[in-house]
Amino acid sequence: MSVPANLASLRALMTQHGLDAWIVPSADAHQSEYVSTNWLRRGFISGFDGSAGTVAVLAGKAGLWTDGRYFLQAAQQLEGSGIELMKIGVPGVPTMEAWLGDELAEGAQVGVNAAVFSVKGYGELEAALSAKGITLVPLQADLVDQVWGDNQPPMPDAPVRVHPDSVAGETVAEKLGRLFLRMEREGVDAMLICALDELAWTFNLRGADIAYNPVFIGWAVVEAGKATLFTAVDRLNPDVLDALPDNVQLRPYADIDAACQALGAAEATVWLDPAVASKRLAVILEESGASLHLATGPVPAWKAVKNRTEIAGMRAAHVRDGVAMVRFLRWLETAVPAGGVTELSSEARLERFRAMGEKFVGNSFNTIAGYAGHGAIVHYAASHATNAAVLAEGIFLVDSGGQYLDGTTDITRTIAMGEPTQEQRRAYTAVLRGHLQLRGARFTAGTNGYQLDVLARAPLWDFFLDYGHGTGHGVGAALCVHEGPFSVSLRKNMTPLQPGHILSNEPGYYKAGEFGIRIENLVLVNKVHDNEHGVFLGFEDLTLCPYDRKLIDEALLSDGEKTQINAYHAKVLERLGPLVSGEELEWLEAACAPIELACCAW
Repeated sequence: MSVPANLASLRALMTQHGLDAWIVPSADAHQSEYVSTNWLRRGFISGFDGSAGTVAVLAGKAGLWTDGRYFLQAAQQLEGSGIELMKIGVPGVPTMEAWLGDELAEGAQVGVNAAVFSVKGYGELEAALSAKGITLVPLQADLVDQVWGDNQPPMPDAPVRVHPDSVAGETVAEKLGRLFLRMEREGVDAMLICALDELAWTFNLRGADIAYNPVFIGWAVVEAGKATLFTAVDRLNPDVLDALPDNVQLRPYADIDAACQALGAAEATVWLDPAVASKRLAVILEESGASLHLATGPVPAWKAVKNRTEIAGMRAAHVRDGVAMVRFLRWLETAVPAGGVTELSSEARLERFRAMGEKFVGNSFNTIAGYAGHGAIVHYAASHATNAAVLAEGIFLVDSGGQYLDGTTDITRTIAMGEPTQEQRRAYTAVLRGHLQLRGARFTAGTNGYQLDVLARAPLWDFFLDYGHGTGHGVGAALCVHEGPFSVSLRKNMTPLQPGHILSNEPGYYKAGEFGIRIENLVLVNKVHDNEHGVFLGFEDLTLCPYDRKLIDEALLSDGEKTQINAYHAKVLERLGPLVSGEELEWLEAACAPIELACCAW
């Protein structure tokens, strides 16, 4: 069926339920950034398949709200759908809540599936609509599912595998022991773990239920001295069963409702993270008699601080990833002039190079391979409809990463396919200088990424340039490529950076319709010094791959910046050189050749 036909069916159901509007978010029941196919309701009802967006459907109109990463894609995919694109952050574009308030009369009813709204998100939406005299109505069923019918994909049940203690660096029993103590200090009887990456980390398990993210669909209830894992039990092989401690019980995924009712009957105090736990489960708990302790749980902060074993695994994964990147960049340099290379074929070739290395599981996200103007689309995804030929001219941006059994990678390199223009070299060098300034920063313990973000932007601001995305996000250890709770961004995330945090360093610049530039390394936060002024932290590069010398305007670099580039390239050559040979080694040696300092020039 077409999108207009699907919308008509949805509107008929809205009428049956006495609803004036229905909201379709991108979320699943676990507030995942990316969701499994059975939860792609917003994509089904709208035809827009980007990772972020919310649709609101009224009797006579509909709107889709998404951010700047997806303006171009959404405009193309919504054409002819009857859904208006609402560009978040663009002046004059109302928020969804404001739009609903303007379009609906006082006393109107807006329906949602409470299972895919967090406690926090539901509360904020309810308050905004209530101020306009509009009632938010939580339903136990999703109306979009009824439209989707038998064509809706089933719940995923990919096999779950053990993430060994030798890679995790901490046993399940040790992690649960930390939780038991924390719960006792908080005075709670139980904790509900809803986020899938928290579940995978806590129980040292990995899955494949969501593309690119090694997680599995499930819940956990942790009580004093024991835990219960709710998932599709029949997919747990004997290795998984043997690896779990005796105090971990297994129950089917759907049993979470009964478990919440039992906690309520026991009048338990249950710890819920309001940003992750669903409104639906919160209602079941409260209506059954439980008391809710609404606060951020400890697992995200614990997970973000990598232990020595995880750090060692991340370093090893980045060496293998660096070899794949060297092979790819050298292949690109020779293959493009011969012709026949496209965005999609380059993505496939890069994945093949990664797969040649040990412990490769798959990509860590959908590769962004944007040639020329496509590179200016921050989250561009090449398709058969947009697949551009990569020519021996212009600029090619490739943002990619790998999932390995021992680590996760995320790297962006911008490559000149021909002779770059002076404008391109100036912009690239400004981005590189920002990248180097952030990488070289020394800062006291307690500093957050919001305070550091300016370092990456300042060299661009010198030329009145900027970029519209964050500079750095956390990265999981053999887990999701995006994780919190910290970031480096203009958004006021006040979470301090700590030793053991791993994050991206990725400033950029984008000229719409012409080219995009981004340089991304993953970095590890380390303690570098302490004295009477405090503990000082700094960054260590984990990513190992040369920058593109053809795009560097050396006249814009200080000797200190040249020295920093030379030191990085020397490290890349030292680590990767012994692992490649022949023409690949020759390419790497040339790419890592030192830049001459002004003090040493004739």
